[in-house]
Amino acid sequence: MYQYTDRNNRTLADRVNAAAERRLDQGTEQDKGAATALLADMLRAAAQHGVTLDVFDWVTDLPGTCYRAMARRRDLADRVNEAAQRRPDEGTEQDRAAATALLADILHAAAKHGITLDTFDWVTDLPSTCYRAVLRHRDLTDRINEAAQRRTTPGTEEQKATATALLADMLHAAAQHGVTLDTFDWVTDLPGNCYAAVVSPLHARTTQWATAS
Repeated sequence: MYQYTDRNNRTLADRVNAAAERRLDQGTEQDKGAATALLADMLRAAAQHGVTLDVFDWVTDLPGTCYRAMARRRDLADRVNEAAQRRPDEGTEQDRAAATALLADILHAAAKHGITLDTFDWVTDLPSTCYRAVLRHRDLTDRINEAAQRRTTPGTEEQKATATALLADMLHAAAQHGVTLDTFDWVTDLPGNCYAAVVSPLHARTTQWATAS
């Protein structure tokens, strides 16, 4: 590794550690090691032009820049976990794993166009977007259970099962028109509507009439 000490006799590792200590989130030792290696390689290239770290210190904080760059390039699972921790409902480990897989697939597709996660970071928080998308795409049973919990009388397991089947059949019909549950979520609470329809007194009477006949 390229070795250098600045005018105050600090090594590259010392400079990166100092940059890390100035941040609220000091990152990991792996982040610091990676940033030191990045800094060394950049300075080796700069040395061919007669430019040293002391020169850079007059115009920018190159060690801090290298450290921030490596800290932003953390593992995809770490980025999704950070997104989950910012939400009141952190979801489940399964949600996080699904969001990480979704993020990886999107980035794999984007890489064919020269787009990386760093590129996305300039315009949107893609890890958080993937995590929110996974939460909205939970199993239909979960959506019905959530609808039931919002009511004063949650209803029976049989009613929840009936509402889930109703929701599934309605979404199957809607899918033929290119309409999904995510689409409905913009305009109405379809799971809640299905559950309310099943537990309504009118539905109970209709069921009794159908049984009697």
